[in-house]
Amino acid sequence: MSLVPSPSAARGDLTLQPPFFTSSLFVNPFRVDVEQLIDLFIQEYTDDVTHPFTLFKRIWQEQGWTYTHLKVFDARTRHSYLTVVCRLFIERIAEQVEPMRRLVALFGLYTFYFTQPSSSRISLYSIRHIDIATDQYGLLLELPKTVSLKLAPYASQILSAFVDVDAFYVLPTSRVEPYNPRTLPREVYVEDEEEAIEDHALTLPSELGLDSQVPGLNSDTRTATKLAKKKGRPSRRDIAKRKKDAIVGLDRWLERTESIGRLASGGGTGPSRNRGHAILSHAPTVSRTNYRAEKARVLNNLLGNEDRGGLETLERANMAVLNRLRKIDAMAAEKGMEVGGEGGELTGLGRVERAARELRERDQGGILGLLEGAGGRG
Repeated sequence: MSLVPSPSAARGDLTLQPPFFTSSLFVNPFRVDVEQLIDLFIQEYTDDVTHPFTLFKRIWQEQGWTYTHLKVFDARTRHSYLTVVCRLFIERIAEQVEPMRRLVALFGLYTFYFTQPSSSRISLYSIRHIDIATDQYGLLLELPKTVSLKLAPYASQILSAFVDVDAFYVLPTSRVEPYNPRTLPREVYVEDEEEAIEDHALTLPSELGLDSQVPGLNSDTRTATKLAKKKGRPSRRDIAKRKKDAIVGLDRWLERTESIGRLASGGGTGPSRNRGHAILSHAPTVSRTNYRAEKARVLNNLLGNEDRGGLETLERANMAVLNRLRKIDAMAAEKGMEVGGEGGELTGLGRVERAARELRERDQGGILGLLEGAGGRG
């Protein structure tokens, strides 16, 4: 087979490693391809076919098998590729396999072996010997006797071609697993299971305390099952999956609560209706009122003591929160990010610091008074 040279690859290009061709990523799909090749031949072969091997060559070309030798060019990797392909064809030569299917596998092995590029301007590695177990070799020699009289000459001719070039390297019986590697696939690729995002997007409503305000929300946001996290730093693929799942989960939650809000308010679904969220379009008045009442009661108990012990306790709590926010702001600054600066003077660390100072100056709630305007400039 003559191979037209192609431009050489530039340095730094990725190349397939030999373990790829012994892994399930290659072995399993290739086994399917071999079975498909055999099935196509059996489907098209009839007693009226005068040249069976010509039919096989046509199917071989139509299915793109003529390009199999152009899959890899590196000698070390190519050796693994060629030996594994030959072995996968030989797998179909077994006692439990029908003689007709063994013959088609022999056709494939013969075509693949004898079409290795031998005369090309760019030298390509090729194998000389094909490993085969002694029991499979015996079945191969008996193949002309097991197929029909019409196909027997083709089997004999192919076997003679193999014997003339000493192609087979006979190994012990297959019961002792004489091949290297012993079994295929040697490396099994396991699909990464998508990690659940229950602790991120799907639990966001419960973390905000919104489950009680939107009926039916709790059952929709906990459909995913939390899986055990893998050890080590997450890969870029894992991070991308988490981002995508978080967006999908949040969008589902928005659609679910939006539809509930429309049903509760009797709103329509016309094209002029802007998309909005039920919680954002209807303020949680009851929850806000209860929060303010409980906060006022706590502040009265703390600030109403004559010994000022409650004030000192509240100051320590304010400083703990403030120091935590300062640490977060410093960590964000190291990464070039800003925390809470979108609202100008109404947000950010500066307002929290002013609110904490106002606690002793005005006997107000400090950070707890942010809702009432604490820390604002005025």
